This record gives sequence, C-alpha cells and structure tokens, in this order.
Amino acid sequence: MVELLVVIAIIGVLVALLLPAVQAAREAARRMQCQSSLKNLALAAQNYESTKKILPSASDGDFVGSNQALFNMYSGSELSWIARILPYIELQTLYQQMDFKKDFDDYKVEVVANVPTPERSQPAILLCPSDSAVGRLFESRYTGNRAFGKGNYAAYAGPEHIVCTLFRGAIVHRGQSLKRLTDGLSNTVMLTEVRTLDEPTDQRGAWALAWTGTSLLGLDYHSDTLGLNSSCADGTNQSSAYIPIPTQEATDRANMPNNPPGKFNFDFERQCVDQTSAAFAGMPCKGEGTDNYWSAAARSLHPSGVYGANADGSIRWISDDISGPLFAQLICIDDGRVDAQ
Repeated sequence: MVELLVVIAIIGVLVALLLPAVQAAREAARRMQCQSSLKNLALAAQNYESTKKILPSASDGDFVGSNQALFNMYSGSELSWIARILPYIELQTLYQQMDFKKDFDDYKVEVVANVPTPERSQPAILLCPSDSAVGRLFESRYTGNRAFGKGNYAAYAGPEHIVCTLFRGAIVHRGQSLKRLTDGLSNTVMLTEVRTLDEPTDQRGAWALAWTGTSLLGLDYHSDTLGLNSSCADGTNQSSAYIPIPTQEATDRANMPNNPPGKFNFDFERQCVDQTSAAFAGMPCKGEGTDNYWSAAARSLHPSGVYGANADGSIRWISDDISGPLFAQLICIDDGRVDAQ
C-alpha cells in the first residue's frame, strides 16, 4: 500500500510538472496559427491591390458634407475590407453572396429566410484559437437583428480616429495604392488582432462590418499639429503632417494594445450593454450616450502583447508597453519616420 501511494504521488508530481509544458506548447501552436492567418490576410490585401490598384476599402460611406477629411461610417454598404478580399483567401462563394451596391439600411431589413447570410460565417482564417470566438455572433437593433459572425483580425485605418482621412493608416476609406505608404511597407502596421466578447450585442470582431472594433481600429493618438483636444473628426480639413504628441498624457488617452479602462481609452461601440462586465473581461467599452471617438484597441489573450502584420506581409510582435508615439508612427503611412523599429 505504501509503495502504491508513493507511485501515485510520483505520478501526481510528474503530471503537475508536465501540464505547464503542455499548456505552453498548445499556446505556442495557437500563436503560430494566429501569425499565419495575419500573414495570409496581409498577402491577400496585397494581391487585391495588385489586381485593383488600390488596397481594399475600409468603408464606402459618404463624406460628411464638403469635409473630405471625415466620412460617415454608417452609410453605404457598411461592408468591410475583409468582405472585399474574400476571393483572395479562397472564399469566393461567400464573396459572391455579398452585395456591395446595396445600402445597409436596405440590407438589414431583408427577410433572412429569403436571402443568403454570408455574414454569419466564421471562416477558420479569421479566427485565432486563443480567443475561443467560435460560435460568437453579433446582432442588435442596429443590424435589424441580423447576426454577424465574429473574428479576430482588424486593420488600422489611422493613428487617430477611424473616420479621419487626414492622417492615414494602410486600410482607409475608399482605399489607396501601396505607393501612398511612403514610410515603407515593412514600417507600416496594417493588421492586428482583436478579441471578441461572448455577448451578442457587442460588435467587436464582427468581420463583415466596417465599424469601430469590428474590422477597423483607430489608435486615438492625436497629432501635435492639431493638439490633444482637436481632431480632423471635429471637422478640421487642413494639410498637416502627422507628428504624435510626445507626452505621457497622450499615450494614456490612446487605445494602446490590450488597453485597460481609463478616462478616455475605451473601445467605442454603438452599444455597450454592460460596461462593468466588459471591463472585467479586459475589454472596456462605451456605447450609446457617449462621445464617439471612433477608436478601439488591438487585443489578444497572448501574454503581454498582440501580433500585427506589416503592409509587406511580415509579422511583428507589438508589446503592451510599446511607446505611444512609436506605435502611432508605425500605424501612420506617411509621417516621414522610416526608421521605426
């Protein structure tokens, strides 16, 4: 009996020692899959540009009046850059079911039983297994209660606000050619990871939509030329070089990777039904009744950071404690800094 207990104790110790190694190996495999998906999505965007001569559009919405530096996110088809590259990731059938010429207000009132619903899909290439997003759908009154499948990758529309076309990221409103990325493709963070929340009314990760936190991110890092409390999203339309404000306050107000809740740095959504639970899950949000800064953070469940894809398809690890100005410069396509590392 004693010998048996000793053997059981030894087995228990060995299992306890082995489990962390097994978990680490599993997480390493998950991280590799996430990196592979990011790379393939970036290469698909490149192939799209090679064919269409512009990168996929972040949105096809209308400009706000005569202000060519600001567009209305909730106009047009409201379909995302991911929806546009579906043929380039071997999802032609899904793409053929998308209607980019239809206004979203018409799209969302269609009887689901009578029309295709490609937006419900969750293709494997859009999922990072670390997040367990399989089966998570977004639906709310803003979609006419139509359900949208969630994924784990989004593009940076700019270093400031998503709706701002004055300071640009790689994936922008109505698209742009790779030639516009004058800082260099390997110096421009184009894509990154996002997390999903197991809450149907939470839009984050809904890959087919061109909304904040669904397929698009903005850092909300303001330019020194306009100031901390001013923005092209306020209606400013001017030719200004992007120079990130070199202060800790600017970093604290920005949506840095895996950002904890703060005074300003929430993921801004159309609806955030439970701010407390969202913050507890590490995904703080604000919704109806709040100022919409049109920004959201890159997020992952990998320890201490997120993976990103540069515009040349190379993969970059982005630490949670990356310098705010540096990250802003990596997102901006033409700030003049080509030596950012």
